[in-house]
Amino acid sequence: RFSEFSSCHLLTLQRYENNLIYANIFKIIFAKNHKKMSKEECFGFFGITDVLDLPDAVWKLLCSPDSDRETRYCELIRIAGYDPSYDWFRDVYEGDLAERKSKKQDFTPREVTELVSMIAGTTGDVHEPTAGTGGLLISWWWQGCRNELPWKYRPSAHRFNCWEISDRCIPVLLLNLSIRGMTGTVVHGDVLTKEVKAVYALENTNDDALSFSKIKKL
Repeated sequence: RFSEFSSCHLLTLQRYENNLIYANIFKIIFAKNHKKMSKEECFGFFGITDVLDLPDAVWKLLCSPDSDRETRYCELIRIAGYDPSYDWFRDVYEGDLAERKSKKQDFTPREVTELVSMIAGTTGDVHEPTAGTGGLLISWWWQGCRNELPWKYRPSAHRFNCWEISDRCIPVLLLNLSIRGMTGTVVHGDVLTKEVKAVYALENTNDDALSFSKIKKL
């Protein structure tokens, strides 16, 4: 299990110490003192002062060259306390960016996402019709990760398909899923009317729990 390795497994980290991506992902696995990313840290990382600028700032990061994006991903993981088990952006979106009037949007509490993921199980694929910024998918992914050793976990065996209607949520949803190396499809559209604005495929080309996913617009 990801969260229950003995200290001897830290030797594996030393093998990857020259690879920034792997080193930081292993830090996630072995970290014990987790902290939440504050609003101020989030704003500082993305270089913004207004929460309404966050979606565009995230898009800018997603569209950057692979090497730059991966370096920034590692920095974001550090700021988030090396804890990938929950949606780092939920509180910011729930407090300032939820579109309650126009889209009746509320974000699922972390405790509920964890309970639902345990009930649903982690084998096979999953469909999430109202993904938001990915809280439920992240909990489902984390439950699956905890059940396997990191070098045995294969993202291709845990695919997702999700829909989200909000323009504000889509960039953060893509970031949340790709930084965790998840594999699947994100549909930007209305799941009820099947009106689609865009479709994105996330692929972990190494099929490796310790790699980031690439995002491709279909």
